[in-house]
Amino acid sequence: MSCENTDDAGAWVLGALPEDEERRFRDHLAGCEICRREVAELQMVVDTLPLAAVQVAPPPRLKERLMAAVQAEADVLAAAGPEADVAATRPAEAGAEAAGAAPPAAREPRAREKRPREGSWFRRPLLALRPLPAAFGAVVLLALGIGLGALLSSGASERTVQAQVVGLSAPGARAALTIGGDDQATLNVQNFPSPPRGRVYQVWLKRPGKAAPEPTDALFDVRDGSATVDVPGGVDGVDQVLVTDEPNGGSPAPTRSPVVVAQSA
Repeated sequence: MSCENTDDAGAWVLGALPEDEERRFRDHLAGCEICRREVAELQMVVDTLPLAAVQVAPPPRLKERLMAAVQAEADVLAAAGPEADVAATRPAEAGAEAAGAAPPAAREPRAREKRPREGSWFRRPLLALRPLPAAFGAVVLLALGIGLGALLSSGASERTVQAQVVGLSAPGARAALTIGGDDQATLNVQNFPSPPRGRVYQVWLKRPGKAAPEPTDALFDVRDGSATVDVPGGVDGVDQVLVTDEPNGGSPAPTRSPVVVAQSA
């Protein structure tokens, strides 16, 4: 089964639908299991994207230049108004009638291509965007620029591994391990609960053939559900990176089961 409204799911997740279409799609979601499933799957992708690239600072004036270009385009469109397109077609039609040619409406109609639904925001011409979606587009371009810069600076050999999160009372908790070409690694967590009172999260390294994981001095808490921590020594010769919650100051051996398991090999 399919639904013609699934085209709007991506714009809904990104918050890019105009107000009236956003209201329509929200009402539609209440009764459409197909679209709810599509939104849930896309939301997982969007939530994971920030973990896929190392955060780097963009050039100081990049955002200013992008926003200035978008604002200039929005000003031009607002000044022209919808009448500009209609006025531009009238001289051509008048000339055709004066020359004895049939007006456009009387000519033999040509087969029309199937037009995409107006609600499909990603299929509209760029110039048709309203000022608010245009500003959103600038933010997306800025994010893409930052991501591209991160990819270029980190090298093609960098990879991100989605980790398994277990045993937490936070269904939306996620973790990812980013590994560079030099085997240096960074662990990122999102939507994580704080460790129990008097305890702290600790990173462990599990090596092949070893029954117990090795402790590290990487101890961390979370702020607003998020944290980023470097894996000490990298992951060369390590097949798993684990996280447990331990007493403040850390432990020489795990006292609880892992809440994060990331395959590094």
